[in-house]
Amino acid sequence: MKRKGVIMYSTKILDDYEYETFNVFSTKLNPNTKHDYLSKVILFKEFLKGKELIYATKEDCKNFVDYIQTKYAKSTCEKIYSYLHSFYNFLKKEGYIDINPFRYVEKPTVTRIKTKDDVLSIQEINKLIGILPKLNIRDRVIIVCLVTTGCLLNELVSLKWKDLMVDENDNSYVRLGKGRKERVVKLHPYFFKLLEDYRNYSGLPEVIIPSDDFIFTTQKSNSITDRNVRLIVKKALDLAGLSQYSARDFRHSFAAISLRLGADESDVKNQLGWSDKYYAIRYKYVLNFVDSEIVDYLIEKDNLDINKKY
Repeated sequence: MKRKGVIMYSTKILDDYEYETFNVFSTKLNPNTKHDYLSKVILFKEFLKGKELIYATKEDCKNFVDYIQTKYAKSTCEKIYSYLHSFYNFLKKEGYIDINPFRYVEKPTVTRIKTKDDVLSIQEINKLIGILPKLNIRDRVIIVCLVTTGCLLNELVSLKWKDLMVDENDNSYVRLGKGRKERVVKLHPYFFKLLEDYRNYSGLPEVIIPSDDFIFTTQKSNSITDRNVRLIVKKALDLAGLSQYSARDFRHSFAAISLRLGADESDVKNQLGWSDKYYAIRYKYVLNFVDSEIVDYLIEKDNLDINKKY
Protein backbone atom coordinates (compact mmCIF):
# COMPACT_ATOMS: atom_id res chain seq x y z
CA MET A 1 0.00 0.00 0.00
CA LYS A 2 1.84 3.07 -1.26
CA ARG A 3 1.47 6.48 0.18
CA LYS A 4 0.51 8.94 -2.57
CA GLY A 5 0.41 12.21 -0.70
CA VAL A 6 -2.30 14.30 0.82
CA ILE A 7 -5.81 14.04 -0.63
CA MET A 8 -7.67 17.16 -1.68
CA TYR A 9 -10.46 16.43 0.76
CA SER A 10 -12.35 19.03 2.72
CA THR A 11 -10.55 18.13 5.93
CA LYS A 12 -7.13 17.70 4.27
CA ILE A 13 -6.43 15.19 7.01
CA LEU A 14 -6.40 11.77 5.35
CA ASP A 15 -3.75 10.76 2.85
CA ASP A 16 -4.89 9.70 -0.63
CA TYR A 17 -4.36 6.01 0.03
CA GLU A 18 -6.11 6.23 3.39
CA TYR A 19 -9.16 7.83 1.83
CA GLU A 20 -9.16 5.30 -1.01
CA THR A 21 -8.94 2.48 1.52
CA PHE A 22 -11.81 3.97 3.49
CA ASN A 23 -13.90 4.16 0.31
CA VAL A 24 -13.42 0.44 -0.24
CA PHE A 25 -14.32 -0.26 3.40
CA SER A 26 -17.48 1.86 3.17
CA THR A 27 -18.73 0.65 -0.22
CA LYS A 28 -21.91 -0.89 1.17
CA LEU A 29 -22.69 1.85 3.68
CA ASN A 30 -25.45 4.36 3.00
CA PRO A 31 -24.25 7.98 2.54
CA ASN A 32 -25.19 9.13 6.03
CA THR A 33 -23.53 6.17 7.74
CA LYS A 34 -20.46 6.55 5.53
CA HIS A 35 -20.15 10.20 6.52
CA ASP A 36 -20.49 9.24 10.18
CA TYR A 37 -17.77 6.58 9.90
CA LEU A 38 -15.48 8.96 8.04
CA SER A 39 -15.80 11.62 10.72
CA LYS A 40 -14.65 9.09 13.35
CA VAL A 41 -11.68 7.98 11.25
CA ILE A 42 -10.67 11.60 10.69
CA LEU A 43 -11.00 12.32 14.41
CA PHE A 44 -8.56 9.50 15.16
CA LYS A 45 -6.20 10.60 12.39
CA GLU A 46 -6.11 14.12 13.83
CA PHE A 47 -5.30 12.67 17.24
CA LEU A 48 -2.36 10.77 15.72
CA LYS A 49 -0.83 14.11 14.67
CA GLY A 50 0.57 13.06 11.33
CA LYS A 51 1.10 9.35 11.95
CA GLU A 52 -0.44 7.15 9.29
CA LEU A 53 -3.47 5.12 10.33
CA ILE A 54 -1.82 1.77 9.65
CA TYR A 55 0.97 2.58 12.11
CA ALA A 56 -1.31 3.29 15.07
CA THR A 57 -0.26 1.33 18.16
CA LYS A 58 -2.32 -0.04 21.02
CA GLU A 59 -0.94 2.82 23.12
CA ASP A 60 -2.23 5.32 20.55
CA CYS A 61 -5.63 3.67 20.65
CA LYS A 62 -5.77 3.58 24.44
CA ASN A 63 -4.72 7.22 24.72
CA PHE A 64 -7.30 8.16 22.10
CA VAL A 65 -10.10 6.39 23.96
CA ASP A 66 -9.02 8.08 27.19
CA TYR A 67 -9.06 11.41 25.35
CA ILE A 68 -12.52 11.10 23.83
CA GLN A 69 -13.95 10.11 27.20
CA THR A 70 -13.02 13.57 28.46
CA LYS A 71 -14.72 15.24 25.50
CA TYR A 72 -17.83 13.26 24.60
CA ALA A 73 -20.82 11.51 26.14
CA LYS A 74 -20.37 7.84 26.98
CA SER A 75 -22.71 6.76 24.21
CA THR A 76 -20.70 8.76 21.67
CA CYS A 77 -17.43 7.25 22.93
CA GLU A 78 -18.89 3.78 22.57
CA LYS A 79 -19.90 4.56 18.99
CA ILE A 80 -16.50 6.03 18.08
CA TYR A 81 -14.75 2.96 19.48
CA SER A 82 -17.06 0.57 17.64
CA TYR A 83 -16.61 2.36 14.32
CA LEU A 84 -12.83 2.44 14.58
CA HIS A 85 -12.66 -1.17 15.78
CA SER A 86 -14.69 -2.17 12.71
CA PHE A 87 -12.47 -0.13 10.38
CA TYR A 88 -9.30 -1.66 11.80
CA ASN A 89 -10.80 -5.14 11.51
CA PHE A 90 -11.18 -4.37 7.81
CA LEU A 91 -7.54 -3.24 7.58
CA LYS A 92 -6.46 -6.51 9.21
CA LYS A 93 -8.68 -8.61 6.96
CA GLU A 94 -7.27 -6.91 3.86
CA GLY A 95 -3.69 -7.41 5.03
CA TYR A 96 -2.81 -3.78 5.68
CA ILE A 97 -2.02 -4.54 9.33
CA ASP A 98 -1.26 -7.71 11.27
CA ILE A 99 -3.25 -6.97 14.42
CA ASN A 100 -6.17 -4.69 15.20
CA PRO A 101 -4.70 -2.37 17.87
CA PHE A 102 -8.16 -1.57 19.24
CA ARG A 103 -8.58 -5.17 20.39
CA TYR A 104 -6.27 -4.34 23.30
CA VAL A 105 -8.34 -1.36 24.42
CA GLU A 106 -11.35 -1.68 26.69
CA LYS A 107 -14.51 -0.58 24.96
CA PRO A 108 -16.33 2.35 26.58
CA THR A 109 -19.72 1.03 27.62
CA VAL A 110 -22.97 2.69 28.50
CA THR A 111 -25.45 1.18 30.87
CA ARG A 112 -28.69 0.40 29.07
CA ILE A 113 -30.69 1.05 32.22
CA LYS A 114 -32.25 4.49 31.90
CA THR A 115 -32.31 7.01 34.72
CA LYS A 116 -34.08 10.28 35.39
CA ASP A 117 -31.20 12.08 33.67
CA ASP A 118 -32.14 10.37 30.38
CA VAL A 119 -35.78 11.45 30.36
CA LEU A 120 -37.46 14.83 29.98
CA SER A 121 -40.47 15.41 32.20
CA ILE A 122 -43.72 16.59 30.66
CA GLN A 123 -43.01 20.06 32.07
CA GLU A 124 -39.62 20.05 30.34
CA ILE A 125 -41.18 18.93 27.08
CA ASN A 126 -43.59 21.84 27.40
CA LYS A 127 -40.63 24.21 27.90
CA LEU A 128 -39.16 22.84 24.68
CA ILE A 129 -42.44 23.29 22.83
CA GLY A 130 -42.60 26.83 24.19
CA ILE A 131 -39.48 27.93 22.30
CA LEU A 132 -40.66 26.56 18.93
CA PRO A 133 -41.61 30.04 17.61
CA LYS A 134 -37.93 30.99 17.91
CA LEU A 135 -36.99 28.31 15.36
CA ASN A 136 -37.48 28.36 11.60
CA ILE A 137 -40.29 26.22 10.23
CA ARG A 138 -38.08 23.31 9.17
CA ASP A 139 -36.43 23.07 12.58
CA ARG A 140 -39.82 23.24 14.31
CA VAL A 141 -41.03 20.29 12.26
CA ILE A 142 -37.89 18.32 13.13
CA ILE A 143 -38.21 18.91 16.89
CA VAL A 144 -41.90 18.02 16.94
CA CYS A 145 -41.25 14.90 14.87
CA LEU A 146 -38.61 13.65 17.31
CA VAL A 147 -40.71 14.46 20.38
CA THR A 148 -44.00 12.98 19.18
CA THR A 149 -42.82 9.88 17.30
CA GLY A 150 -39.74 8.80 19.27
CA CYS A 151 -38.02 8.08 15.96
CA LEU A 152 -34.28 7.63 15.54
CA LEU A 153 -32.19 10.36 13.91
CA ASN A 154 -31.35 8.16 10.93
CA GLU A 155 -35.06 7.46 10.48
CA LEU A 156 -35.84 11.17 10.50
CA VAL A 157 -33.18 12.14 7.96
CA SER A 158 -34.34 9.29 5.68
CA LEU A 159 -37.98 10.40 5.62
CA LYS A 160 -39.44 10.94 2.16
CA TRP A 161 -42.77 12.41 1.13
CA LYS A 162 -43.91 8.97 -0.02
CA ASP A 163 -43.66 7.79 3.61
CA LEU A 164 -46.64 9.94 4.64
CA MET A 165 -50.23 8.74 4.43
CA VAL A 166 -53.71 9.86 5.46
CA ASP A 167 -56.70 7.59 6.09
CA GLU A 168 -60.39 8.15 5.33
CA ASN A 169 -60.83 9.83 8.73
CA ASP A 170 -58.04 12.34 8.07
CA ASN A 171 -55.70 10.65 10.54
CA SER A 172 -52.12 11.00 9.35
CA TYR A 173 -49.38 8.39 9.57
CA VAL A 174 -45.74 7.96 8.67
CA ARG A 175 -43.73 4.92 7.70
CA LEU A 176 -40.52 4.72 9.75
CA GLY A 177 -37.53 2.40 9.66
CA LYS A 178 -36.46 -0.32 7.29
CA GLY A 179 -36.59 -4.10 7.25
CA ARG A 180 -37.63 -5.64 10.54
CA LYS A 181 -37.83 -2.18 12.13
CA GLU A 182 -40.27 -0.81 9.57
CA ARG A 183 -43.53 0.32 11.13
CA VAL A 184 -46.36 2.78 10.57
CA VAL A 185 -46.80 5.41 13.29
CA LYS A 186 -49.72 7.75 13.87
CA LEU A 187 -48.79 11.42 13.70
CA HIS A 188 -49.79 14.18 16.09
CA PRO A 189 -52.17 16.62 14.32
CA TYR A 190 -49.91 19.56 15.19
CA PHE A 191 -46.98 17.83 13.55
CA PHE A 192 -48.95 17.32 10.36
CA LYS A 193 -50.08 20.96 10.43
CA LEU A 194 -46.44 22.04 10.73
CA LEU A 195 -45.59 19.82 7.78
CA GLU A 196 -48.21 21.63 5.71
CA ASP A 197 -46.75 25.00 6.78
CA TYR A 198 -43.28 23.72 5.90
CA ARG A 199 -44.45 22.70 2.42
CA ASN A 200 -46.06 26.09 1.90
CA TYR A 201 -42.88 27.88 3.01
CA SER A 202 -40.83 25.66 0.68
CA GLY A 203 -43.07 26.47 -2.31
CA LEU A 204 -44.40 22.92 -2.58
CA PRO A 205 -48.00 22.10 -3.61
CA GLU A 206 -50.59 21.93 -0.83
CA VAL A 207 -51.47 18.35 -1.72
CA ILE A 208 -48.74 15.94 -0.65
CA ILE A 209 -47.82 13.80 -3.64
CA PRO A 210 -45.87 10.62 -2.79
CA SER A 211 -42.34 11.01 -4.09
CA ASP A 212 -38.77 9.91 -3.42
CA ASP A 213 -37.80 13.45 -2.40
CA PHE A 214 -36.51 13.79 1.15
CA ILE A 215 -38.77 15.75 3.50
CA PHE A 216 -35.93 17.57 5.24
CA THR A 217 -33.41 19.46 3.13
CA THR A 218 -30.82 22.19 3.48
CA GLN A 219 -30.00 25.19 1.31
CA LYS A 220 -27.08 23.27 -0.19
CA SER A 221 -28.46 19.75 -0.32
CA ASN A 222 -31.65 17.84 -1.10
CA SER A 223 -31.26 15.96 2.18
CA ILE A 224 -30.12 16.60 5.74
CA THR A 225 -27.51 14.80 7.87
CA ASP A 226 -27.55 13.41 11.40
CA ARG A 227 -25.07 16.11 12.34
CA ASN A 228 -27.38 18.85 11.03
CA VAL A 229 -30.21 17.48 13.16
CA ARG A 230 -28.04 17.23 16.27
CA LEU A 231 -27.11 20.90 15.89
CA ILE A 232 -30.78 21.83 15.48
CA VAL A 233 -31.69 19.86 18.60
CA LYS A 234 -28.83 21.41 20.58
CA LYS A 235 -29.98 24.90 19.63
CA ALA A 236 -33.56 24.14 20.67
CA LEU A 237 -32.53 22.56 23.97
CA ASP A 238 -30.22 25.48 24.76
CA LEU A 239 -33.04 27.96 24.09
CA ALA A 240 -35.29 25.98 26.43
CA GLY A 241 -32.65 25.87 29.16
CA LEU A 242 -32.38 22.09 28.79
CA SER A 243 -28.82 21.76 27.51
CA GLN A 244 -28.23 18.66 29.66
CA TYR A 245 -30.30 16.61 27.22
CA SER A 246 -29.64 15.35 23.69
CA ALA A 247 -31.65 14.15 20.71
CA ARG A 248 -31.50 10.56 21.94
CA ASP A 249 -33.28 11.59 25.14
CA PHE A 250 -36.43 12.45 23.17
CA ARG A 251 -36.75 8.77 22.31
CA HIS A 252 -36.09 7.72 25.90
CA SER A 253 -38.70 10.23 27.07
CA PHE A 254 -41.25 8.89 24.62
CA ALA A 255 -40.72 5.36 25.93
CA ALA A 256 -40.65 6.23 29.63
CA ILE A 257 -43.67 8.53 29.64
CA SER A 258 -45.63 6.12 27.49
CA LEU A 259 -44.95 3.22 29.85
CA ARG A 260 -45.60 5.37 32.92
CA LEU A 261 -49.00 6.29 31.59
CA GLY A 262 -50.02 2.69 31.07
CA ALA A 263 -49.15 1.92 27.47
CA ASP A 264 -48.70 -1.77 26.74
CA GLU A 265 -45.08 -2.81 26.32
CA SER A 266 -45.91 -4.41 22.98
CA ASP A 267 -47.44 -1.16 21.72
CA VAL A 268 -44.34 0.80 22.73
CA LYS A 269 -42.19 -1.86 21.05
CA ASN A 270 -44.14 -1.43 17.81
CA GLN A 271 -44.08 2.37 18.03
CA LEU A 272 -40.31 2.58 18.51
CA GLY A 273 -39.27 -0.40 16.40
CA TRP A 274 -37.71 -2.32 19.29
CA SER A 275 -36.72 -5.87 18.43
CA ASP A 276 -38.10 -7.09 21.75
CA LYS A 277 -40.69 -5.68 24.15
CA TYR A 278 -38.37 -6.54 27.04
CA TYR A 279 -36.33 -3.47 26.12
CA ALA A 280 -38.90 -1.79 28.35
CA ILE A 281 -37.13 -3.16 31.43
CA ARG A 282 -34.41 -0.55 30.82
CA TYR A 283 -36.87 2.08 31.99
CA LYS A 284 -38.02 0.44 35.22
CA TYR A 285 -35.87 2.71 37.43
CA VAL A 286 -37.11 5.93 35.88
CA LEU A 287 -40.86 5.39 35.74
CA ASN A 288 -41.54 6.72 39.23
CA PHE A 289 -39.88 10.02 38.31
CA VAL A 290 -42.08 10.58 35.28
CA ASP A 291 -45.08 12.85 35.75
CA SER A 292 -48.32 10.93 36.16
CA GLU A 293 -50.56 13.26 34.17
CA ILE A 294 -53.32 11.44 32.32
CA VAL A 295 -52.51 11.63 28.62
CA ASP A 296 -52.77 9.18 25.78
CA TYR A 297 -49.04 9.63 25.34
CA LEU A 298 -48.43 12.76 23.31
CA ILE A 299 -51.14 11.91 20.81
CA GLU A 300 -54.72 12.67 21.87
CA LYS A 301 -54.98 14.47 25.21
CA ASP A 302 -54.41 18.10 26.12
CA ASN A 303 -51.79 17.96 28.86
CA LEU A 304 -49.02 19.02 26.51
CA ASP A 305 -48.55 22.54 25.24
CA ILE A 306 -48.02 21.04 21.80
CA ASN A 307 -51.81 20.94 21.52
CA LYS A 308 -51.97 24.71 21.85
CA LYS A 309 -51.83 26.92 18.79
CA TYR A 310 -48.91 29.26 18.16
